[in-house]
Amino acid sequence: MKVIKGITSNGLNYIDESGIDKFVNFKECNENWIRYRKRSESLDDEKLESIRLNDRCIGQRDICARPYFIEFFTRPFTRFEFDEEEAFKQLKSDIISAGWFTYDLS
Repeated sequence: MKVIKGITSNGLNYIDESGIDKFVNFKECNENWIRYRKRSESLDDEKLESIRLNDRCIGQRDICARPYFIEFFTRPFTRFEFDEEEAFKQLKSDIISAGWFTYDLS
């Protein structure tokens, strides 16, 4: 089980299942999301620049899934699973407080 150590506007520090300190870089997650949108929506450079200025998405979440999860757009994706709704909501809130958001799959 991953253990979250802290969140800033730059990213999330956590300890992975092997006990290794890791970091999710939110700017990289956002850039991965923007690249995906460019490919899937065939965006031109002008539209892409507009999206870069306004789209703060870094991952996706699903409160209807069991277990609940929040997944970041790292390469490969980094998923945090929750048995308790409160812990899920806390991470979602912390992400928003850091200036980012996750796409709702539910």
